[in-house]
Amino acid sequence: MSDTLVEQAAPGARSMSSPFVACFLAWLLPGLGHFYLGKKVRAAMFFAVVVLMFALGVASDGAASLIEQRQPLTILATFDNLAAGPIDLISRYLTFRSIVYVLPGEEGDPRRAELVERLRSRVRSVTYEYGNTFLLTAGLMNILLILDAFDIATGRKD
Repeated sequence: MSDTLVEQAAPGARSMSSPFVACFLAWLLPGLGHFYLGKKVRAAMFFAVVVLMFALGVASDGAASLIEQRQPLTILATFDNLAAGPIDLISRYLTFRSIVYVLPGEEGDPRRAELVERLRSRVRSVTYEYGNTFLLTAGLMNILLILDAFDIATGRKD
């Protein structure tokens, strides 16, 4: 590997770095936790990868997940979307034209009908499954980056 890609944290940076601040920053913006820990090149690469994955998901008509009481696995998908950080709000707004996380439970609820129709319009897209996969992958990748920032901040990893 090239010497230009080898990173060294600033001396004493680890002792002054809070793992919880690093994790929060990593969730807030992908790569920001690594930037806080002095891993600037790594931070830029992680930011680019997660944001590109997210952008591809949105561009491919991926839809943000909603929690539906009758389908417990939707909780995991919604949590995964949330793991991408505040950028998840973009996909929620583009999918549902509002920031919503739970599908109303009653069948006759007009808000439920509106949300279901907006979701169905996305599902009709031929690239919907690819878009969803990209959005979910961005969230899962950011979970790994949060854990990586925690490991670096606690000294388990360089």
